[in-house]
Amino acid sequence: MQRWIVAGLVAMLLMGAGGYFGLKAYRQNLPGPMWVPLPINPELPVAKRDEIITQLKTELSKSGRLVKVSRELGLAGKWGLSSDEGAAAELAGRLFVKEGEADTPQGRVPAIHIGVKGKRKERELSGMIVMRLMDDVWEILGIEPPPKQPPGKKE
Repeated sequence: MQRWIVAGLVAMLLMGAGGYFGLKAYRQNLPGPMWVPLPINPELPVAKRDEIITQLKTELSKSGRLVKVSRELGLAGKWGLSSDEGAAAELAGRLFVKEGEADTPQGRVPAIHIGVKGKRKERELSGMIVMRLMDDVWEILGIEPPPKQPPGKKE
């Protein structure tokens, strides 16, 4: 009788551990998009906003630009793809530019969200991709980028 109790306890412990690791793997593979909100003038007409969004999406989706981003960040190796062109195609599928809102010191304002779809376990890589794409956004819009602060330094 005692053997059955011990065997039952061991089985329950193994099921509990398996459930924990299964849940952990499930949560890591949930969607985890990363984006940067680019605040825009609230008085800007909707047609002009849509025009800017379309322009940004078109320019950021260009193959040459995405291949350059892929090479700089080594995306082919990190995603297990054979070439930078394959990584650029994958990045083109993950890229999004859409309208949204951003919290600012003046309150909630309209914004353009420039981001990348990915999994939660890829959040760090997705953040690096988005920050690299923001360099191109400043160039496309003809705006001087904000000064970069060294890591860990707060004003």
